[in-house]
Amino acid sequence: MSEERDIVVVGGGICGLATGLALHRKGIQSLVLERSETLRATGSAIIMQPNGWRALDQLGVGPKLRKTAIAMEGGRIVSIPDGKQGPILLGGEVRCLRRMDLINVLAEGLPSNTVRFGCRVVSVELDPTTSRPLLHLDDGGTIKAKVVIGCDGVHSVVANIVGLNKTGLYPTYVTRGFTRYENGHGLANEFVVMRKDELQLGWLPIDDRLVYWFVTRNWTSPESRATLSKDPMLLRSSIVKAMNDFPTEAIQMVSGSDLATVQYTELRYRPPWEERCHRGGRGRHACDGPVPCTRWRCLVGGRGCARSVLG
Repeated sequence: MSEERDIVVVGGGICGLATGLALHRKGIQSLVLERSETLRATGSAIIMQPNGWRALDQLGVGPKLRKTAIAMEGGRIVSIPDGKQGPILLGGEVRCLRRMDLINVLAEGLPSNTVRFGCRVVSVELDPTTSRPLLHLDDGGTIKAKVVIGCDGVHSVVANIVGLNKTGLYPTYVTRGFTRYENGHGLANEFVVMRKDELQLGWLPIDDRLVYWFVTRNWTSPESRATLSKDPMLLRSSIVKAMNDFPTEAIQMVSGSDLATVQYTELRYRPPWEERCHRGGRGRHACDGPVPCTRWRCLVGGRGCARSVLG
């Protein structure tokens, strides 16, 4: 089956939904293609900073999302084991959002026929007759579009036709998770980061009972990478073992986390000079994906949403 569309957004994650919503609010219809069968979130939470909140307010979803997470009142960096502390300057409104909350609210703002689920794009090429983008789908169908916007992540299909090279892999990985305290966590509303050598632990409360945490570490060997990435329990245990000098509350936060939420993520990047040279697009194609240096994507958020506010 072949069809024609004006604007096609590839990827129905945070960036893709935000792009579709931004277009919709300008009166521009688009089609968002999502390969999964339902809305889904990659990762646990996203730390939304001031630039992200400005974008969310422009999209009309800021007020609803503020009800889902408490605001941070400050932040601090703690050195382990000497306990020396320094401030984290937030520079404005910072909250930690559950990714599914963000995705659901963005999707609710779209017309019902905007997102097409179970639709995977396998390749994109230029139509030899019209020079328009031609998307090939895994079911054998094709979509001819006037404009294609790639929001399909680090392994972007659209990035290939834009001319971007494959992403590079950092020797650092991040583990994320949620810990729920049924009787309340009693933590201050602050962003805390604790560092010891190559291990870094950070956390932010989402509400009175739920805390989001992340840990960044360097790989010790290719074998550990292959093993830990497939076993959440082993992954969590290895982190707890490496936290021997950390405060008890920090160790208990990781060890008592919901194992179903513990996730491993490789940190990937594109060289900044490559993105600058391509300027994110070519002809009728545009690509929004990983930031030039994604090492701190576990710490910051807002770029994808901010870049999706059009006009």
